[in-house]
Amino acid sequence: MNKVVIILVAILLAVMAFFYFGTYSEGVRAGTLIKISKRGTIFKTYEGQLNVNAFGAVKKGTLDESFEFSIPKDPELVQRMEELTGHDVQLFYKEKYFVFPWLGETKYMVDDIKANENAADQESGFPGRN
Repeated sequence: MNKVVIILVAILLAVMAFFYFGTYSEGVRAGTLIKISKRGTIFKTYEGQLNVNAFGAVKKGTLDESFEFSIPKDPELVQRMEELTGHDVQLFYKEKYFVFPWLGETKYMVDDIKANENAADQESGFPGRN
């Protein structure tokens, strides 16, 4: 009986580790950084929103689509994002399999930001992505 319990606990831990550390996809989204906010009742997490202009989706003009994302507890990244709010940026993210409440509200975890060329001109001295 003890061996069965140990095996079940080991399997459960392996599955949890897979969902916690595993990445479903990685990518880049470009658009205008709309907002960064610290939210949550029990677990305070940083959440953001990117306005992605979808060209060609409508006959005239653009279709505004928002991309909501979470930011891991990285004060330097949050500060860089706050400085670039309202500018055109590229967000580098990883999509997780499962949302853990202490990590964020979305499956999309942003781990880097880069100012687009026109935003870099407005923000002199911003190093961007290395």
